[in-house]
Amino acid sequence: MRLATLAAGFVLALTGFAVAQPYETPEALLDAFYQSYFTDTFPEDESQFRSAALQALYDNDAQITPEGEMGAISFDPYIDGQDYDITDFEIGAVAIEGETATADVTFSNFGEPRSLTYDLVMEDGGWKIDDVVSTNPDNPYRLSEIFAEAAAAY
Repeated sequence: MRLATLAAGFVLALTGFAVAQPYETPEALLDAFYQSYFTDTFPEDESQFRSAALQALYDNDAQITPEGEMGAISFDPYIDGQDYDITDFEIGAVAIEGETATADVTFSNFGEPRSLTYDLVMEDGGWKIDDVVSTNPDNPYRLSEIFAEAAAAY
């Protein structure tokens, strides 16, 4: 009986580590999010990084996109490109106002400088990505607006 209880305790303890932990600071969230670009190991489910509102946009896009067609996003909005070779990654100053925050992220992708601004929100005890904005003159965008334009087209 003790062995079964002990074994169950170990299983629960180990599975607890597999569950995404809330990110206590915006910097911790962004650092964890961008680690995939340095390790080439992306989580199967990125919803742990997204706010409920941003996840709803992704889910809606998947739902309205006809089978076999590309959805609203034809590039990776978190690197402002399709392929990546990220260097010089920096998280700038974070401005927190209550349950929301903004943070600038800069990096070079294949030697080209990139600058993104993240809108973040505190949800479920941790920080989540709510939107991302690029002011790159060649491709300015706001992620939520890309989804809205695609939804309006259907």
